[in-house]
Amino acid sequence: MRIAILGYTATSYGSYTYLKNFLPHLAQFDRDNTYEVFLPAGQAGDLAIKQSNFHWHVGRVAPRSGWLRVLWEQLVLPWILWFKHVDAVYTTHNVAIFLSPVPSLILVQNVEPFFTGKFPSAPRLRPRLLLLRLLSHLSLHRSLRIIAISDWEREFLVEHLRVPSDKIAVACPGVTAGFRPPARESASLLREYLALTPPYMLCVTRLAGYGNLLRLVKAYTLLVKQNKTSIPLVIPGEVWDERYVGTIRQVLEQERCADLVRFLGYVPHRDMPLLIGNATCFVFPSLLEAFGHALLEALACGAPVLCCQRRPMSDICRDAAVYFDGEDPADIAAKLLTVLADPALRERLARKGVMRAAEFSWDTGATTVHKALTELSRFPRSSNRKHDTISSERSV
Repeated sequence: MRIAILGYTATSYGSYTYLKNFLPHLAQFDRDNTYEVFLPAGQAGDLAIKQSNFHWHVGRVAPRSGWLRVLWEQLVLPWILWFKHVDAVYTTHNVAIFLSPVPSLILVQNVEPFFTGKFPSAPRLRPRLLLLRLLSHLSLHRSLRIIAISDWEREFLVEHLRVPSDKIAVACPGVTAGFRPPARESASLLREYLALTPPYMLCVTRLAGYGNLLRLVKAYTLLVKQNKTSIPLVIPGEVWDERYVGTIRQVLEQERCADLVRFLGYVPHRDMPLLIGNATCFVFPSLLEAFGHALLEALACGAPVLCCQRRPMSDICRDAAVYFDGEDPADIAAKLLTVLADPALRERLARKGVMRAAEFSWDTGATTVHKALTELSRFPRSSNRKHDTISSERSV
């Protein structure tokens, strides 16, 4: 088979991390099929594999992001797939190529569009979410096979969006190489690379409404005002919703805690093990995730983890985390204090986290995707245009 893998969204943590790990593991056990891999220009050097059955196409002409990229994928890419005699196409984001001349497999990495209106978002972001919601629903309808990245996500697609269960396979991510408990010299490297010195609490979450940072900040300021902690709170990541982050900064100013909270901005993925591994604890307040790569990375680095009592977070961590009610700042504060005050608990969580993270494997995920792609060979090239019946969307 000649298979196209579309990865133009590999410009951020989630999508980039997926392809960075998935492609080498796929290449390890498949030297028979031919792969035409489409990548953004900025990531091609990092993601390309020197193997004869992998052909690399750098998106210098394709728009980097936004509406123009969507139009290019839907109107131009089908002709490229036809010209290259592709037999199947795998898109590593929610959206299928609707005019594709070949059967389609999609990876659903982003469930936020299905919850549009459920979480705070800036007005400028809402049209994008609505468009992604529409395109995602159409893609679930069009694609012959679907990859979910957690059991919870699969159940959500079946129960709430009425996707036939036999179309969906689950392929959980694994741990990126290099994410492990820190070496003794890591604290000095942390000071050198990020100008940061332990102790600190670390929060890695999407800087948008569903990331739930505002409630975590309210919990943190409550502990500071009660003189129960003075450990800084460190928050890496690019700002996704400027209005939401602006509200958080206002709360910090009002509570006179702004000097204790440090926003790092973008941190290269290669430096994240240093940042995670040296944290006193790792807090993951997100209310909505398809999987939660950052959470798995924290477990692998031996950071004591606290997270929201929701799936799939509880599925990932099991007994290797302390759980809180993500909608109750008082409960978040109480659980934070429990972990900060108990070194033995932190050591126990760290040990369990490393053991739990070891149960996730990129090999297993790549094998599942490969099997799904192989199944597409049973369908004729025009079958992607036929409509499988999916019931009307229900509210979530």
